[in-house]
Amino acid sequence: MLVAEHLNFAYPSPGLGLPATEALRDVAFHLETGGALAVMGASGSGKSTLCHVLAGLAPRYTGGHVSGVARAAGYDILATPPPTGAVGLLFQDAATQLFTPTVEDEVAWGLEALGTPPSHIGAQVEEALARFGLLGVRTRSPWVLSGGQQKRLALAAVWAMRPRVLLLDEPLGGLDPQGRAEVLAALETLAQGGATLLLTTFRPQAAALAPTTLVLTDGASTPPASTAEVLRDETQLVEAGILYPPYLWPTFEVPGTLSATPVITVQDLHFAYTDGHAALHGIDLEIPQGQFVAIIGPNGAGKSTLLRHFNGLLRPTRGTVHVQGKDAAGRTTGDLARAVGFLFQRPEQQLFAATVYEEVAFGVRALHLTDVAGRVERALARFELTAFAQTPPSILSYGVQRAVTLAALAALDTPILALDEPAVGLDGREWARLLAWLAERRAAGVTLVIVTHEMELAARADRVVALANGRVVADGAPDEVLG
Repeated sequence: MLVAEHLNFAYPSPGLGLPATEALRDVAFHLETGGALAVMGASGSGKSTLCHVLAGLAPRYTGGHVSGVARAAGYDILATPPPTGAVGLLFQDAATQLFTPTVEDEVAWGLEALGTPPSHIGAQVEEALARFGLLGVRTRSPWVLSGGQQKRLALAAVWAMRPRVLLLDEPLGGLDPQGRAEVLAALETLAQGGATLLLTTFRPQAAALAPTTLVLTDGASTPPASTAEVLRDETQLVEAGILYPPYLWPTFEVPGTLSATPVITVQDLHFAYTDGHAALHGIDLEIPQGQFVAIIGPNGAGKSTLLRHFNGLLRPTRGTVHVQGKDAAGRTTGDLARAVGFLFQRPEQQLFAATVYEEVAFGVRALHLTDVAGRVERALARFELTAFAQTPPSILSYGVQRAVTLAALAALDTPILALDEPAVGLDGREWARLLAWLAERRAAGVTLVIVTHEMELAARADRVVALANGRVVADGAPDEVLG
């Protein structure tokens, strides 16, 4: 059902004197009908590229050079694209494949493209929305959903078409724990129903869905082996940069006693989007200087909405937000950017410059900070990006793009960091860099406010704030809240 033999692929040169990027090297595997294969690898190892080649997108729409054999559902993918409905693809960044006005339209569109009788479409849409926990948002626009909800929506739209082959690029990325459980159950149902699955992942939990796993390293693959054996050799996965288990994490200690002075004060905060959706309902929160706060909650709980008030991207419908003692409502986003370093949930939402160097330098220049070159060079070195300084951020892997956004924040050296899901899509090596930097910032007395679905990370915070339906439902020490 899915075949790769001596498969090689290189992206074209992006210009600027940069060479073509060799992404796949002699990849080989055979996957029988109804089989499942997990592909593990560090960021930039070629996992997404493999999915794009097998779906018939690369090099057809990307440019580049391909050689070898690639077949899916009986079709020679390199010669002709597969027919509609034969192969379903979930992008790592699911939002890039959403385009219709409402959630239910998104799921219905693929069924319409397959020529499904109109009398059947409603029931199939209903089943898909229920399967992925989206019934409550069926009439909303995909663009106002949280990142995790967008992931579930893209999965529901692909799942509803019942493709013979499913290519899933990081299907658990950005999901809350309940969402992961729902998606895992749906994937198990698909596998039991005879669908052929190939999924890429950093997560052992997802790899365990497949009986066999291959590991990609710099585009080259190991022969498929028993998943149980691959996961048992944790040392190899750590050395390959795929895993970073919690026992290796740094401590997040702060020198001395935390200050009692609040740097963020939220009072009776209400917020409604322009479509009328009320996202926050009376939030009260006080964050002292130097505290490490983890904000948790299900997809769509209002976590990102709350965070965007701290740097002025959103303004309260009612209530107030004070940053360093001043009302944020009377301050520009540029002024707030000197105090609050903000990280978007999706890195491409804040990448726009022609090169990585210019991306990291932009904020430093815009805020008229001193020592531009020194700040940029230190930030690039801190996140191992010096070799990418003249590379366009748009052609980098998801994990490296995330590193660029973190380097841009590091160069600003703000006293407060507000990070929205900073670990999504990161491999083990990138996790290690992120946590080491957070530990450094913590030791320097920086206030950390981190939205996360990673409970292991939340457990290291001083305090956990849980949101649900736009309200604070728990606030206290990690042991109390997570327990």
